Amino acid sequence: MAMKFMVINTPNGHNYAGVGPKSSVNTAALEGLLGDGSVEAAYVTVAGGHMYVVTAETTEELVHKVRGNPFFHDSNTEVIPIIDAVDFLAGVKKAFA
Repeated sequence: MAMKFMVINTPNGHNYAGVGPKSSVNTAALEGLLGDGSVEAAYVTVAGGHMYVVTAETTEELVHKVRGNPFFHDSNTEVIPIIDAVDFLAGVKKAFA
């Protein structure tokens, strides 16, 4: 069964994959991941860092999607399992019925 995960990366004081005020911005790789569904949603925080949502069928797939991020080694990373809010509420109602 596939599960969704929110992956949150915040800078850990390293070079943050070479991104800085004078870096060139190439969005093609991210656009490709969003376009093929590898990444369902991607956001950045104004203070630094980013988060994205992925679906994974296996632990191996999740590891690839988390550790394959070029910012992984320059980040503190948190992986949070998430589910659709309506599905969650329906499950709670059923569980406590």
